Amino acid sequence: MNYAYLIVFGYVPYIAVVIFIVGIIFRLVRWLMPKALTGLYNVNATVNDDSYGKITIEILKRIFLFYTLPGTDTALFVGSVLFHWGIWIALVGHLGLLIPPAQLGAMGISPTMHVLLAKVIGGLGGVMALVGMLILIGRRLIDRSVKVGNFVVKLPMRSLSYLDDYFADALLLLIILLGLIQTLWLESVEPGFFEYSVAPWIWNLASFNVDKAISYIMAAPPITLAHVILAMIFIAYFPWGKMMHLFSFIYISPTVARPSIKIRVKSIPG
Repeated sequence: MNYAYLIVFGYVPYIAVVIFIVGIIFRLVRWLMPKALTGLYNVNATVNDDSYGKITIEILKRIFLFYTLPGTDTALFVGSVLFHWGIWIALVGHLGLLIPPAQLGAMGISPTMHVLLAKVIGGLGGVMALVGMLILIGRRLIDRSVKVGNFVVKLPMRSLSYLDDYFADALLLLIILLGLIQTLWLESVEPGFFEYSVAPWIWNLASFNVDKAISYIMAAPPITLAHVILAMIFIAYFPWGKMMHLFSFIYISPTVARPSIKIRVKSIPG
């Protein structure tokens, strides 16, 4: 057995998942018991009379519609909608690819139809995520000014960005690009490569059959191996970066659970 494959694709996936789960729990506990002010700290002491149903609807609107962004930051709104919805669609496509061919046949889905669905769903999600990612990266790199009421406020976007922001952007961009290349090109050149290499690799890892998992992943094309390695890096990095904002809805506060108070802003050229 190739020991490099064994370490990278046999042991590292488990390490990445453990770091992911433990890291998320650690960050959530730190948010619950902060020693100082945090980004989730609420300085307003108010009585929350809203029902859980109303709070849930408000949070879901913010998660899926990003309705607080239009009129305040158009680039952030468009980029966020395209990127997040693209990622969600792509993830659904990935889950579909993990279904064993035998079960797909039982559901009346032929291998040809399965590949077509993967291309349509995965391709659509990947293109949306790529366009959204490029918009968000462009927004991060270009300083601009906005008009808030009678005031002109300069937004030094590059000064507000840190190394971890650029690292996360670059990592996600590479993952999306490699995923699109596989979906739109590699699947035509090597049809079924995912179902017969990556999918059984994941199934066997899930059942802790490492040796058998390695035998499958060794048949995957190099571009797929690179995509998998980058995905594992992202999974391990997730709890320590700003992607953790996904879990901020757990901490109900007036700033999250109540309707947004919009301030209309206008971009100023130059």
